[in-house]
Amino acid sequence: MSRHRLGKVTGAVDVPRGPDVIHRIRVAAEWLDEGALIEFELPRNLKCATCEGGGCDKCERSGAISVRGRKELGEVVQVTLPVRGESSIESTSSGRSIVIRIPERGGISDNPNLPRGLLLLSIVPADVPDPEVRRIERPKAPPVLTEEEAMAPPESAPEEAPPPAAPARSSRVVVWVAVVVFLWVLLLIWLRLSGRA
Repeated sequence: MSRHRLGKVTGAVDVPRGPDVIHRIRVAAEWLDEGALIEFELPRNLKCATCEGGGCDKCERSGAISVRGRKELGEVVQVTLPVRGESSIESTSSGRSIVIRIPERGGISDNPNLPRGLLLLSIVPADVPDPEVRRIERPKAPPVLTEEEAMAPPESAPEEAPPPAAPARSSRVVVWVAVVVFLWVLLLIWLRLSGRA
């Protein structure tokens, strides 16, 4: 892979920052054709971008750089894939890939005042994506209104007839209570007249 052609430069490259790291993921080829939104969790240790895992002064000869502390939770990254075009795909020793530079997602600097390094995300088109890579469905945008539609008053819904009146259940209850009270009073009168009360 050409070290000079890793992606588009959007800012100053030689600004002091933490070490850069490389992470390789496989995504479904149709996701690249559509420019899909994906999500994945970064592993704690990633390959050093300076030596590509061979060991150098940046990674202290380990070939890997930690992107978070031991007690920190996993870091989930969301990326909108660039729409695949022949100009954006590079040939590498492991096949064809697209490399995206993501600022401040790389290694942590020894100096707490410096920003994190770059995450060089190598995206490889494949038939089956890596299991940790998930596609996120974008929320559907509301329909775009013309100026006339936006200025028009909202259409009022036709008035609906009220539903037919339900049988008066409460009046039935009142009648039953009245009948029970009447029978109770009759029972009390009968008991009094018969001398049993």
